[in-house]
Amino acid sequence: MSKIPQLTNLHIRITSSCNFNCQHCYAAEWFNEKYELSIEDIKSVIDQAIELGCKKVTFSGGEPLYAQNIIESIRYCFEKKLIIAIETNGVLVDKLIDALEKDELRKISFAISYDGKKMRDERFVDLVKNNILKLANLGCEIKVQTAITKINVDEIDEILNFSKSNGIKNRCFLAHSPNGNGKNIPSFKTLEWLTILKKITENYPNAKIELPDIFPGRKKRKCGWGVHRCEIMPNGDITSCAPITFNHREFIAGNIRKEKLKDIWTSQYFSDIRELKQSDFELPCSKCIYWKNCLGSCRSLAFANGTKLLSPHPFCKALYNSIMNNEVDEKLLPDVELINEWIRGINNPDLVPTETLYGDLVEKQHLNEFK
Repeated sequence: MSKIPQLTNLHIRITSSCNFNCQHCYAAEWFNEKYELSIEDIKSVIDQAIELGCKKVTFSGGEPLYAQNIIESIRYCFEKKLIIAIETNGVLVDKLIDALEKDELRKISFAISYDGKKMRDERFVDLVKNNILKLANLGCEIKVQTAITKINVDEIDEILNFSKSNGIKNRCFLAHSPNGNGKNIPSFKTLEWLTILKKITENYPNAKIELPDIFPGRKKRKCGWGVHRCEIMPNGDITSCAPITFNHREFIAGNIRKEKLKDIWTSQYFSDIRELKQSDFELPCSKCIYWKNCLGSCRSLAFANGTKLLSPHPFCKALYNSIMNNEVDEKLLPDVELINEWIRGINNPDLVPTETLYGDLVEKQHLNEFK
């Protein structure tokens, strides 16, 4: 890229502590280290991020509502007129309701995890559902996040009907990271993926599925890792993507207790991400005709399920191999011609990958994010 992009999105993992030990948690081992950012750390990194163009702060963890400084941190973001998002397991929502005014709560967008009874502690299922409805009734922006694995796949209807019947959006993850606790959960096979995808898309219009953009209607803005977004870990480490860094410490770019955020953001570490090209990725990404939109999808899931940072998303790799081996029933594909065009592109020896830099494509996607 010819210029350093603005750091519009700052993701603060405020604490490593969590009140759950979910069966699919990719960071379960890391969370045992018990780190937490001080309010001084948080205010300092927010001030530095604002100088770099920050518009939005997301708090997560661990469990962010478990952190001692979460209320003061939120109030500081209000003071600085920043957009606020919180990713939470939903158990401690009353902590916010008791501390903040209704108008303040409505300024926060919530992503609340609800995965049924089998993935988490069953004793808290009703509490989480009630807390989701509490926030919804207060007029808050809410999105339910659901990880669908072989453990809870038979609970899909119950989970998604809860969101659908209450007019709440649902974000579904059909691929999990085989790190932390997740290493004990087998991944879906291609036909299982396609069957679940078909069921959700046909019955639950409120649900959006986190998979690569090779299906109709899948085009969406990417997270902007390393281009418009970075994450700060509970010990002060800065990275482009925390889910990668939890298990691969070599992806730490610096530490805000030792360096200025600007120096880290303008370092070679982030520059290398922004200057990636499609040809740097492994097949099928390197020959994918939809790469300009998809950009390889989630790098954390790709790396965790592959061998390298630029490995393909596990769904794309599995789908391509299954189709080439004639293992896929075309009735399960939402758009047969679209998928066949995808296959033809990958197998075309004359197809030339785009030379447009990853950073420039991400920046184009994010042009109107805060307008």
